[in-house]
Amino acid sequence: MKKAKIVSGLMALAMTVAATGISASAADSVQVTIGKDKVSAGEKFSVTVDLGSVPSSGLNSIDFAIDYDETLLTISDVSLGTVGDTGAKSQEGDYGDTVFNWKDNGSQVIIVWSTGLEDSSYWIKKSGTFVTITGTAKSNAAKGSVAKLEGVSVDRAEYPGGGANKDTLFSAVAVDGSQTDYAASFTAGSVTIGDEETTTPPSNAVWGDVDCNGDVDVRDSVLLARLVGSDDTLKDDDVTDQGKNNADVTHDGRADSNDLSKLMRYMAGYIKIGDLATK
Repeated sequence: MKKAKIVSGLMALAMTVAATGISASAADSVQVTIGKDKVSAGEKFSVTVDLGSVPSSGLNSIDFAIDYDETLLTISDVSLGTVGDTGAKSQEGDYGDTVFNWKDNGSQVIIVWSTGLEDSSYWIKKSGTFVTITGTAKSNAAKGSVAKLEGVSVDRAEYPGGGANKDTLFSAVAVDGSQTDYAASFTAGSVTIGDEETTTPPSNAVWGDVDCNGDVDVRDSVLLARLVGSDDTLKDDDVTDQGKNNADVTHDGRADSNDLSKLMRYMAGYIKIGDLATK
């Protein structure tokens, strides 16, 4: 696991650009799409990070990060996909391990890919899976929690002694030192942890019959309005537990203003009695 070392040829390049003022030209956007997964608490997840609209001339410098919710996820590995496996590592020789690095700083996964090879056949030129991120959903994560994965700039100084980094870097640096920078268009991903808990309506409910007299009429809507409005003159036995169950015509586990609105629509003839039994 490469979590300790993030310094690479790209960082040296970035410092050189800052110091020498190499000109950079703007170009089209590289599309970065972060995948989605759905797992249970305590289970492993896996999402891909795919590149699209990669320039045909290629990229030899990539530097960005992915923010994640550390209260919901832990990151275990970031592996290089087919798009990033260009053969540059073997061609770099002793510097091969600097081509691809990643680091988890606790709430952000930093991803760096760069090569100093002049032969652009070893640059990134294809669309597809750049990296795959794996990890585990926290065992104490609530069901229905959604951990967003958002592409951002790396949380560090732009260069030693400089201010905060504000940019992602998708670049091509030519032999003559000219640099073409490509904007990144990120599509966020996520890890959903289990299904959102729902309440199963009781099977003995008579939907809309708040006073439990066997009929659904205006008296039920008045009683529900008093309940929703916290009428302090309403006695505990005016609306029983069964009455509250019957009042839950939106079937979300509670009796509230949404139920009153639906019940009033029935009273006005906009919906049928059977509609009170459906969500």
